[in-house]
Amino acid sequence: MNGKFGGRPPIGTPSMGWSSVVVVVSLLAGASIVHNIYKPNLTLPPIEEVTKENKLKKQ
Repeated sequence: MNGKFGGRPPIGTPSMGWSSVVVVVSLLAGASIVHNIYKPNLTLPPIEEVTKENKLKKQ
């Protein structure tokens, strides 16, 4: 009876680790490609300009 349901002890899921690595690498590669093609301007405007614009919009 034990032979029927017996088996090796579980050794974990090595594919889970590799799939996590693949996901992270693909996200970084995708971001790199997008930033090389589109070259977005990610600079933040100075705080003073933003507050002046908000005051003008409220008036």
